Order: sequence, then structure tokens, then C-alpha cells
Amino acid sequence: MISFAWPWFACVLPLPLLAFWFVKAKKNQHIIINAPTLPFLANNVVGNTTRHRFAQTLLIISWCLLILTLTRPQWLDTPVVQTSPSRDLLLAVDVSYSMQIKDMTLNGQSIGRLDMVKSYLQSFVKQRQGDRVGVILFADHAYLMIPFTQDLQATGQLLDEVNVGLAGKFTAIGEAITLAVKRTLHEPFKSKTLILLSDGRDTVNTISPIDAAGLAKASGLKIYTVGIGADPTETESQSDLDETTLEQIAQITGGQYFRARSEQDLSEIYQQINLIEPLSLKTVTYQPYIELLMWPLSCLLLVIAMLLWVLRND
Repeated sequence: MISFAWPWFACVLPLPLLAFWFVKAKKNQHIIINAPTLPFLANNVVGNTTRHRFAQTLLIISWCLLILTLTRPQWLDTPVVQTSPSRDLLLAVDVSYSMQIKDMTLNGQSIGRLDMVKSYLQSFVKQRQGDRVGVILFADHAYLMIPFTQDLQATGQLLDEVNVGLAGKFTAIGEAITLAVKRTLHEPFKSKTLILLSDGRDTVNTISPIDAAGLAKASGLKIYTVGIGADPTETESQSDLDETTLEQIAQITGGQYFRARSEQDLSEIYQQINLIEPLSLKTVTYQPYIELLMWPLSCLLLVIAMLLWVLRND
């Protein structure tokens, strides 16, 4: 599609016609008009011969081409819509030894808690096209496994390689929250979210989970906590899940606590989080264009050259 960057120059297109009418009106009043500024054109363009009429036509065409050049014609290409992230989303995953307990069921098969978490996290991450996603693993200590990235496919692949015991056998919930605060503290986005998944209680005591939640609230980090594992009555294993602390962490930071006892629970939790924290997209539309002014400008120079040749050979 053709567009004009400076279309207001078209307003001066009828200027020569207005000047002609003005001069004609003055002549009708028997006033002599001197044209000292353009004696060459005044003496050579006026007339009724074929050459003079051709010169007048070239003069009109050159004026139209000049105005067309000044309007800066452009060819507009298909608009390009770009989206950029406007939120940081961190996933803190418990990889302590208890996460290998097989009290979860996926597609009719008994699997470990971490395997269930990984399966649904990969699906969840793929849906977060408007966020920068990072992953923290915690057990004895907390470690940043994946820095903030928009490459969600690579994030899913790396999550698939996570195994129990990578960071020890205990559970440092407070340290995981503190690391999340540090990683998001100086980031440019105001919306910052942490999803913390654990099946136990804080057993490291480097920093209290409640104190860490206070730091998160002060930094603007909202935390959603997810308690993993079947109820003790449904399995031979004993649960050390500290639901009270996980609920307090979520409440302090303005988030929400969820309980995941089964595959269905975990699926519903991710759907709820998607509803509570919808994709936050910042859309920028860029309009590619190609400058076309060289075409009328080239034609203008050609017409001027022809006009000068006609006038000089008159």
C-alpha cells in the first residue's frame, strides 16, 4: 500500500494556478507586471507554438513531480507485531529426597512426586509466552538452575533433566524464597511472581520461611505455594508437609496456597494460576516501509533537463 509521510505538501499544488489568476486579474486592471525573477521562463514559455505548449506541459509536470517528491511517498509493507515480556515468573522446585516417593499417579501408573511436577511444569511453561521464566532448585541449599529467559522450549527441556538429590536431601524453603527475591529485586518489571512447589517443611533454617516471605512482600514478589504429595492415610509413607507455613507464605505475599494430592489436583492448580496470573504481554507494532521518493525525484530531474533543452533550443 502506498502512503505519504508528509502529505501536507500537497496543499501547495494549486499555488501556480492561483498565481496565474492573480496575474491575469492584475492585467485586466491594465497594470504592468514585471517578472525580473524568472526572465528566462517568462520570455520563452509564453506563446502558442507547439514548442511553447510542450514547454508549458513540462513545466506543469515538473511542478507536480516536485510536490509528489516533497510528500515523501512510501510503500507500506505488512505490519510486524512484536511482543515483549512484562513479568518475571520464577519456579522454585523442591528436589529433596522425599520428592522421589511414588505416591502420585499419571496415566494410570505410579510415579514419583518430582516426575509428576516436571510433567505438568513443562506444559505450564509452554503456555507462558508473555513471561520471562526462571527456575530455582532447592534442597540443602537453593540454586538458580535457569536464569530468566524467553526460550520456553529450552526451559522445558532443562526441566526434564532435573532429578532428586541434585541439591542435597534436606529442604531449604526460606533460602529458596530469599534467592528468588535477590534474582527479581533489580529487574525492570513491576509484576514478579514465584511458584514454590514442595512436599516438606524447612529443615535447614538458614533463614525462616516467614522472614523470607516478609522480604518477598517488601520487594513486590508474589508467591504461590503448592504442597505436593498424597495424604498420609492414602500411602505408607509419612508426610512432613508443613501446610501451615506454606499457607502463611502465600498469605503474606498476596498469593495463594494450593494442595496437590493427585494428577487432577496439579492440573487444576496450573489452570487456576493461569487464570489468576494471566499472560502479561507488551505489544509493539512496527510498520516496515520502503522509500519511493527516488522515483518521482528521478523523473523530476529528467523533466527539468528536457525543459531546459527545449528552452535553450527555442
